[in-house]
Amino acid sequence: MNDEEHIHKCLVRWLIKKRIEDRDGAHKFLYGHKGWNEKHPKSALERDVRDQWAKGNRGDWGDWK
Repeated sequence: MNDEEHIHKCLVRWLIKKRIEDRDGAHKFLYGHKGWNEKHPKSALERDVRDQWAKGNRGDWGDWK
């Protein structure tokens, strides 16, 4: 795994944890003014968060399904 992939997976896990702790905050991070999706329109972050969540990932360190 390269550094970029590792960082992406860590960000996915972080956002999953954020969603559990503060759903509104996670939503603002992705969709808010100057949020992730606006700054990174080609990012797979939202797709991967949804995919990992559906597979049961709850943001634990190193978890990737």
